[in-house]
Amino acid sequence: MVLILLLTNMEIAKMKRIALLLCIVLMALSMTGCTRGYHYDQFDVEKEGIVDVIVIAGKSIMSNREESETRYYSLASGARICLSEPFEPDPATFYTIPNGCFESYIDRDRNKVLNRLDHMALKDEAGNQVPVSETHARIFQHIAELEHDMFHIRLIETGNQTFVYLELNVNLWTPCCLYWYDRDADAMVLLHEWDEEEVIGLRLRNITLAGQDKSN
Repeated sequence: MVLILLLTNMEIAKMKRIALLLCIVLMALSMTGCTRGYHYDQFDVEKEGIVDVIVIAGKSIMSNREESETRYYSLASGARICLSEPFEPDPATFYTIPNGCFESYIDRDRNKVLNRLDHMALKDEAGNQVPVSETHARIFQHIAELEHDMFHIRLIETGNQTFVYLELNVNLWTPCCLYWYDRDADAMVLLHEWDEEEVIGLRLRNITLAGQDKSN
């Protein structure tokens, strides 16, 4: 009986140590702001940074959270990311692509949710219809090649550059994706993907470095 009690006490002590270790790890993660899907990288922002981003965390269109916070990041090629000091975003024009422009369907042979382009339409921040340019039309074609249901699709134009922000309907989490449209290559380059973090502002650095990244 004494031996059993001794073993039980030892197991309890071990469990307490494990629980304490887990608490320390969770506290460290909360202090660094780490979220699922990515970690913070170390790089020279002045030399390697391609764009700074402002997001509202926990406020994607698919999120049911009532609380949110503003976060500031710097991005580099290869989907690298680090925290940034608060900054003022560059002047930008935001366009909304109505959800009905794309129709999702299930490709049974490939077991994937794909998209097809139904029509092209753009609305400005006041909700007014605006003309679709040739560049916009090419971007529509690229968006249609993405997988999963798409929501909250926006074009962000700043400094003669065009970015695409959209959210995907994926089980268990909400990927919020930021792309840069490389005009020279006629390609959308994925800059980063967050979980329930909505992009609301950008500050350009050396965006051409994104076009040199061959990992996307």
